[in-house]
Amino acid sequence: MPATDAPLAKWMFLHLLHGLSQSGYAMAGANELLGELDKLPPQQQKARVLFGTGLLRQALLLNPLDAGLRGLVGQLGAMAAPSPAYAAWLKASAAVLDGQPQVPANEAFGRARDLPADPDAVLAACRQATAPGDVFACLMRLWEMGTWEHTAAGIAHFLASPAAPAGAGVLAHAAHAAGDAALRDELLAKALPCPLTMLLRARMAEAADDLSKARALYMETLDAEPALLFLVRHLAQLGRPEAPASVLEGRRIGVGFYTWNKLQVTLDTLGSLLDSDIGGAHVALVNNGSTAFSRDEFEAGVRAVAAGRQVELIQLPINIGAPAARNWLWHLDSMRDRDLFAFLDDDVLLPRTWLRSYVQDMDEMPGTVVVGPQGVNPGSLPTVQYVARYFEKTGKHLIRFTNNAPLVMDFGQYGQRRPCLSVMGCCHLLDKAACARLGVPDFDLRFSPSQVDDLEHDIQVWKAGGRVVYDGRVRVVHRQDAGRAAPLSEASWGHVWGNHYKMERKFTEQELASVDRATRAADVADLVTAYESVAGQLPSAARAYVGLCVRSLQAAAGENVL
Repeated sequence: MPATDAPLAKWMFLHLLHGLSQSGYAMAGANELLGELDKLPPQQQKARVLFGTGLLRQALLLNPLDAGLRGLVGQLGAMAAPSPAYAAWLKASAAVLDGQPQVPANEAFGRARDLPADPDAVLAACRQATAPGDVFACLMRLWEMGTWEHTAAGIAHFLASPAAPAGAGVLAHAAHAAGDAALRDELLAKALPCPLTMLLRARMAEAADDLSKARALYMETLDAEPALLFLVRHLAQLGRPEAPASVLEGRRIGVGFYTWNKLQVTLDTLGSLLDSDIGGAHVALVNNGSTAFSRDEFEAGVRAVAAGRQVELIQLPINIGAPAARNWLWHLDSMRDRDLFAFLDDDVLLPRTWLRSYVQDMDEMPGTVVVGPQGVNPGSLPTVQYVARYFEKTGKHLIRFTNNAPLVMDFGQYGQRRPCLSVMGCCHLLDKAACARLGVPDFDLRFSPSQVDDLEHDIQVWKAGGRVVYDGRVRVVHRQDAGRAAPLSEASWGHVWGNHYKMERKFTEQELASVDRATRAADVADLVTAYESVAGQLPSAARAYVGLCVRSLQAAAGENVL
């Protein structure tokens, strides 16, 4: 095989970004990789077949009722045989689904997608559907909508179907995400054994702090399906000690946020912040010209929540916009001598150890200037809102970013730490001293009142020679959830795209390409380190599969073709 197979490396990198790939995406990748194999050298053929078939096998795990994909995976087994465990699941699935009404998966998911964005309507369609594929598609739509009551009711309907054992392993992860242990265990008992059920049992063992059992189950999962590449980082990071409270000692840390016209939501955020472990961090809050409540009302609310703890309150007469508010907080006299500074949005709920984890990341990953979280949507069934982002494409006056959440359903695929281009700005920690040393500029006022200012600032960090790190352990609930709850108006979208246009013209094509190379190379180097730390423990098939990916990505990063 040549040193670099650019299409192969591209799909490997994207698969790592997605964590788990859905059917349509996997089909597109396999189509590019497996087409016209006879024109390629034997070693290149072998590599593409190994990865492409794995991509399809993994996708089938997410949509086990997709008869077309199941047939394709079965046919390709002659080119690259699945593991015995996967082959047994494939055979058992075919037996369960034989004789059941079949519908093309793309049509079933299209019908589910066309339903009103109302969980009652989707649940009604789920109950009325006769084909298991339509029922399953409605259940996945309900999962995306994040209402566990409706999803659980739909699952109860599905469990009565003869097809239930084929799909129960997927849905058990939804029950796990919702914290419904009883239904999760019922689904696991009903499910055909497969890599996803192994994965869930590993996650359960990890949650119970039985790390030796979790490690063994994660290895078993990779043995059954090596294409679950995110598990390489997960295994490398498994058992890392939680950052102790002492990590904050001696640190001069500031935490700041601003609000406009959100009284109770802001007070909830403040309460969540003060309930978390922030050591002796100084907290500052800007009332950014709110008109929905009085200054006295806001101050009284803040003081009540603070309950005697110091909170510096700044009340501005007008809304100066997000970038200016961030800069105001950054340059407060009380913050000038801070080593680290965390910015929050006014509508977040924080895990207790978020700040400790971030500081630990900065200590353990030299050169890190910014650390950010896994953003999750609010609701009874938490879904993924925002993870690590990269450039998807750059050029002259052109910036396209990867999806903020390639897969909103949570299978643990985003729970790892990795370098990236940009993180969610709702709760991110910046190394203030490093920003000054590197000459990172302030947040750009041209992006007022908001949108892309934090993204652009992360690009500036990389341009200056710093790094950005995503920490998937830190799950921050971001309550705005604009994608579902509050669709933007035409005017709002015009503002978003206007700011994006301005951002595209701030950087030269060469600067964007340089930052893109640096971010991807850093991520690949992190993956290589993770692989090397666990390679000796991996099952042979997984070691071969992951080793291929690592070598291909290394070559591509080295030749700047990622």
